[in-house]
Amino acid sequence: MRAAAKTLAHAFTSSRWVAKRSQRVHNIVRATSSTTAPSPLLRRNPRERPADGPTYSFDLDSARVAQLRFLAFHGCGTRYTVLYRECDKADEQPKGGVGRRGRNRAAKEVSDDVSFDAGELESTGEGDGPGWRVRLANSQEITLNALKEITPRDMALAALFDDDFGDARLYRRGEERWTASTAAPKWPEELLASLDERGAGVHGANAVTCVDGSYFLELMELSAFPTPVIFPHGAWRLPGVGPTVQGNFRNLASAANGVDAIDALSALVNNGAGPEANGRLTGELPGRGRIQLGVDGGRAGVGSAYAAVTENEVTVTFAEGSLGLGFAPLDWERQFGAQVWDVDDDSAAAEAGVVPGMVFTHIRGKSVESWTFSEIDGEFDGPRPLEVKFNTKVPGAERLYAVEMIAEEVTEALLRRKDPEMETFDFEEPGAVFEESTAAVIWREEPSTIFFGDAGSTTVVHHDIIGQVELCHVLSGSKLLAAAPWGNSSEKLLRKAGARGLLSAGGKDDGEAEEGGVLSAPVHRPLTPDEIALLKHDDLAVVLARPGDCVAFSSICAHFATNGANEPCAAVFHGILTPASTHVLASHPERLDPFSDEEIDEDGFDGHLTGRAVLEELIPAGKDVITDYSAVDKIDSAMAKESGEKGWRMNRKMRGKAGDAAVKQRFAEAVLKMDSARDVSKAPKTWTGASRTVFYVEPVIK
Repeated sequence: MRAAAKTLAHAFTSSRWVAKRSQRVHNIVRATSSTTAPSPLLRRNPRERPADGPTYSFDLDSARVAQLRFLAFHGCGTRYTVLYRECDKADEQPKGGVGRRGRNRAAKEVSDDVSFDAGELESTGEGDGPGWRVRLANSQEITLNALKEITPRDMALAALFDDDFGDARLYRRGEERWTASTAAPKWPEELLASLDERGAGVHGANAVTCVDGSYFLELMELSAFPTPVIFPHGAWRLPGVGPTVQGNFRNLASAANGVDAIDALSALVNNGAGPEANGRLTGELPGRGRIQLGVDGGRAGVGSAYAAVTENEVTVTFAEGSLGLGFAPLDWERQFGAQVWDVDDDSAAAEAGVVPGMVFTHIRGKSVESWTFSEIDGEFDGPRPLEVKFNTKVPGAERLYAVEMIAEEVTEALLRRKDPEMETFDFEEPGAVFEESTAAVIWREEPSTIFFGDAGSTTVVHHDIIGQVELCHVLSGSKLLAAAPWGNSSEKLLRKAGARGLLSAGGKDDGEAEEGGVLSAPVHRPLTPDEIALLKHDDLAVVLARPGDCVAFSSICAHFATNGANEPCAAVFHGILTPASTHVLASHPERLDPFSDEEIDEDGFDGHLTGRAVLEELIPAGKDVITDYSAVDKIDSAMAKESGEKGWRMNRKMRGKAGDAAVKQRFAEAVLKMDSARDVSKAPKTWTGASRTVFYVEPVIK
């Protein structure tokens, strides 16, 4: 957690380190940069840093020139968050020679002495027709006649421009391997077309593609993330956002490339922290949905998970008397199969080698793979002796998904398996930039976790134990992540999916889903009508994330994820809490205590952080956060003056006076809402501002 009393000296040290790393990436990009713009009406200006959004100049008339810097692209395709400035054309460009980064200052069409103003660039045309205006925080509304011939499609291509990154990218937009159609070939065609349109990888009017690193940090301070935000290539473009190995995100991505769930578990158990390391495994049983493989309750352990995919058969002959073991359904939702839950010491089962997590495979020589739990249980009421075969490997499990493993442990295990003589291993946790570049992060989850999914593996519709801002950094493969805004939309999605136990109203059944397990959105087979209904849910936002992309979303929303159909996917996850997201957490009081007394006392959930503990123990006083917020601005200004390097945060010169005032007012409002959330005895009043995705100007309500 950020401390309010950071010293300038400490901040300078960290900022210099970040600046050095940014310079290294900058050189890679500058060497492969292009000046081609998607429209001849726009002249693309070279980025100063890889994290900066695409910037363009255009002539207003014979005497004036304007400049647009794109910050974000909204899923509706007709609205962009931008910085805008204009000035008179000079008879001669200002002299200045070559700057310290090798930029020719004489080539600048708009002097840095002219401040930007923040606002929204909006289409005024019908449908995909041309026509544009910019609404600024200073209440100006300017019709951009000079851009009237640019279609929304071409404007989107300008906002998403990334060709200047060259080989620094881990994927290229538009390549068949990275399209939604390849990742999810069985999904509805209209959804795939929306995701692949312009290569943006977003679906849903309020989904956001952030294209600027400074604005991504701004969103951490202002947004409660009612819909997902994707930052293309963001895990490496903005130093300190994504995790690194030896100071480089690509090293981590390379280690994870092509690794599936079993590979990851094997490396961790055999080459890393061992079977006691954290982690869980889920898999799909054909015709029965997803189940957890291995049993450890709240004490997640990869040993049990790895055993579930490793052959180890044991035969036990049960005589009359106590069985000496407890068992439960393998598939709880559908009540199929049976799995050992506990084994008594000195029992026949224990002596034969039966351990928790083993599944029943044969009874009296007959396969029980298709038996219900009651059929298996009933056999023990029959005559004895009774021969039963057990196996640690769950038969038929496919599309495995190894989750919640410690990212640093798995990465080191993968690298040591490849190079047992590796001398140094330096893993940096994601989110380090939040410690120095934003005052909004009041708690950051460490250590981060890593998920490895087989091609086509999924998570079912759910919400997390603690509603926080979750960040996902994709290392390899493709990941489709979908979320519905919290409140009624999330409740309806949970009902459609059959996740009635997660409903705020006590899990009432409205009959929208058939009996069975909780639904996901598979990509390997044709979808059922209920699965299609999930993807066509009103207000659902979907993002397609690829290697190097960073996605931020509120985990209190009902959400689900599907890994691409063509190859395994690996991603690092970690959570943060901000004033805005804290309010949303508190507004769901029924989720603050997710575990029963039995789960805490007997099943190992006593070590899990809960929403109540977060609100009561981890949230600072609002006045301290405001003080910290002011200090960060001063640190950035002092750093720029001392080193000549810009900080990563946006400032008044970028936003303009009115934009700066709007941001500060929004942050102060969020802090007030956070303060009210600290009283867990009552849920805070609804804050309509939590649903905003536009912050410099008032949104247009259509």
